Amino acid sequence: MRDNSSGITGILGLAGIVALFLLARRFLPSLATVMLWIAGIAAVVLIVLIALVIYFSVTGSKEKNNPDSPAAVLTKARSDLMELRRNQLKIRNKEIAALCREITDIGDKILAVLKQKPDSVAGARQFLNYYLPTLGKILGTYVRVEESGSMTDELACNTVTYLGEIRKAMEKQYNNLFDNDKLDLSVDMEALTLACKRDGLLEDENGEEK
Repeated sequence: MRDNSSGITGILGLAGIVALFLLARRFLPSLATVMLWIAGIAAVVLIVLIALVIYFSVTGSKEKNNPDSPAAVLTKARSDLMELRRNQLKIRNKEIAALCREITDIGDKILAVLKQKPDSVAGARQFLNYYLPTLGKILGTYVRVEESGSMTDELACNTVTYLGEIRKAMEKQYNNLFDNDKLDLSVDMEALTLACKRDGLLEDENGEEK
């Protein structure tokens, strides 16, 4: 009922405007010309506004769906950090749990800076796409081993070492965000990957542990 009333009101309003224009054209031709110009300008402005809304909606949608866009990279990084915190709560080893808290705290600071400086996301992509997911895999494996009751002192010590290296890398990345240089951590990544695979904290690409 309300929709019908609104439709009738709109039709009556449009009819009133048309009637007013016809009367002005009949008795005040100059006023009718002014009204026509105003209507034309209003129509052009409306069309431009609609076009801008459509353009930014489409552009924003493409940006959001592009996995390499800064927004998508940051969204995935936040998701990785949340997963790290969930695993952190399951860890019984106090030293490892404390290292995880320090790492996730640095991760939060990195993401806060990147949110303010989206142009820096490209330089941090290598870091975000490797260290956070790799850390998640290491902690996931550690939690499973710890919960199974088969944790060894050697594996726990090695995990502390690897987490310490990741924390150093994250601190490097955080400090580098305030410079304009791109941080290359590829050598550190290679060494860390080989060491973690050797101790069974990471799997090969074919899914088999080394």
